[in-house]
Amino acid sequence: MLHNQPTLFFNEIASKANLEEGAKGVERVVKILYRYRNEKLSNKVFSRLSGIPVPVLAAVKGELMKADFLISKHQISDEGIKWVENSLGLRFSANFFDEFINMRTYRVDPKYLEYFKPVIEYLKERPDPDYRLDQSRSLSETVIKRALLMLEKGDVEGKRIAILGDDDGVSIALAYLQCAREIFVIDIDSRIVNLINHFAAQNGLKDTLIAEKWDIRSSFPTEWLNKFDVFETDPPYTVSGFEVFLIQAINLLKIGEGRGYLSFGLKTPQDSWRCQQLLLQYGFIVEEFLRDFNKYLGSTILGNSSNLYIIDRVPQKTRKYDFGDYLKEIYTSDEKKVKTLPTIGFQIVAEFYGVKKEYLTNIDLLTSLLIEGISRSGLKKEEIFQKEFSPHGVSVIAILLESHAHIHTWPEWDYLSLDIFVCEAEEKAEKLFQFLLKMIDPIDYHRFQFFRGKPPEVV
Repeated sequence: MLHNQPTLFFNEIASKANLEEGAKGVERVVKILYRYRNEKLSNKVFSRLSGIPVPVLAAVKGELMKADFLISKHQISDEGIKWVENSLGLRFSANFFDEFINMRTYRVDPKYLEYFKPVIEYLKERPDPDYRLDQSRSLSETVIKRALLMLEKGDVEGKRIAILGDDDGVSIALAYLQCAREIFVIDIDSRIVNLINHFAAQNGLKDTLIAEKWDIRSSFPTEWLNKFDVFETDPPYTVSGFEVFLIQAINLLKIGEGRGYLSFGLKTPQDSWRCQQLLLQYGFIVEEFLRDFNKYLGSTILGNSSNLYIIDRVPQKTRKYDFGDYLKEIYTSDEKKVKTLPTIGFQIVAEFYGVKKEYLTNIDLLTSLLIEGISRSGLKKEEIFQKEFSPHGVSVIAILLESHAHIHTWPEWDYLSLDIFVCEAEEKAEKLFQFLLKMIDPIDYHRFQFFRGKPPEVV
């Protein structure tokens, strides 16, 4: 007799059939029987699709017949079909996938994309990528492929799906299939959140598709935790970003359960190894690894593509990973920053106003003053460059052993710009500035000083 709670029913069948894969294995068998209910699959093909050896498979089918789910080893009973559709939410047969996509090559036939035309049209409204957040929009075909792949794997129908970051718009394609129990999107970008919620409102999907603005580095509200069956994410392309999104996905998944679809760009062998270590560390196995599955618009830094991990959670007791507010840098732009840069040098930038014309137009006078000031301050001159501009204005550039000193003039504004940059010679730079200030004697001046390598200090 069929149980009104699928997990209990699957556990009972697994126990009676001695199926090591447990409830998940029985669920796979049931989904295949439903998908191919109009075909007679050989035991060999069925075993390949389910990953269960033929003798054990026969035992599972035998128990399903005793429970009135099957009326033969190939045919589901009418009661079984109703139970699958009502309890699991299944509705698509294998023919649906054959129509749209070759599940071996994962190529979508363009002539069949007409079905998804409303989705493709809406994806054109996606905002421009914010590269500070590692956003890089997938091609529409990739969005459709991800949705169909998740559907074919049995991870959409009747499932609660969490999507961590969705600048691609995968949630829109999934919602359009109208078979998920819930699709919940978390994104830091309010533009993305508004776009998804607008689509949901326009298409009568507000009860199914919901988007919330949230920084993934902050702890989630309690009501979000441990309620989802599946997650999908295309995280920032850093190892730390990979880890943070993975941890937060675990917090959203039901305790000790869940599957995931995780897209990630090409990395060094060391970084790829570290990412796969993290999957194992947090209790996942890689069910499939699809190289270059995702294609992107203009993401040349990724070679316009990324890989897709399909991962499955090993049943286990787990805890909530509560890291509070995660302050670690997770975006590529953060990785490129120098974290512990020392003081590189000292810089004085000055603006002289009301300067006499002789100092603004006489390049030789300015050059001699600069050379004398360098000598008096104890700095060492390497080279001097001069440039006169038409109709007026001059530049004198001194390359120093310690760095440089520049003078530029705008006679039409009675204005002179001074830039002194030195390494480990702050007092000498100060002496050079004071000498030039005294000799040029402007009516007024502004001075700024910076310790380069640290935030600037304005004086």
